[in-house]
Amino acid sequence: MKYGTSFAILAALMAIYTFHNGSWFYILLWPALSFALVSIAYFGAGTVVFGKRPNGTLSPGHSVLLAPFLAYLALVWHLVRYFFRESAYNQQTENVFIGRRLLSDERPSHFDHIVDLTCEFNEPVGLRSPGYISFPTLDGHYMAPDVLTQRAAQVAKLDGNVYIHCAQGHGRTATFAIAYLLHVGLWTSVDDAVKYVLKKTACCTAQSIPA
Repeated sequence: MKYGTSFAILAALMAIYTFHNGSWFYILLWPALSFALVSIAYFGAGTVVFGKRPNGTLSPGHSVLLAPFLAYLALVWHLVRYFFRESAYNQQTENVFIGRRLLSDERPSHFDHIVDLTCEFNEPVGLRSPGYISFPTLDGHYMAPDVLTQRAAQVAKLDGNVYIHCAQGHGRTATFAIAYLLHVGLWTSVDDAVKYVLKKTACCTAQSIPA
């Protein structure tokens, strides 16, 4: 809800500024529309606003409408990656790794499957195949428990090494990893699974994982 409110306020401020100043400021209506659409996603429309397709790309129409917001996201993502220097990924089990969205040339050869939890990014070409799976999830939101359980079961059936990621490898990824660990029986207690993921994944904090 806080994301939706923040984006709605920003969109409204840009629109007000545009109509107050007129002239070439009307170009600001594009980013205003972009942020307004994202706020609608957080107020209930969900991931459909981003148009993420099964192949890991956003539809052309959605990409154009959301271009200002997507450009903002890309800038933030690169700045965080550059300045914070967190490990790109961490190993959770013998064949499951979790972390941030990788660039094409960062994909290790031993990653047989890529599970993408982002809805707001095009997946880099080098990660889309082979073995790519898209489970679009809003940043700061989490799948419904039954959906999360179903998708964790789907991942548990995969052969080979699996890499699970969101944008920065924090909330969405850690939550999915906990669900996976519980599903395969490595832990029976949610608290123990949370502590394990926090221990194995230095980039995560308790605040990034839902209660």
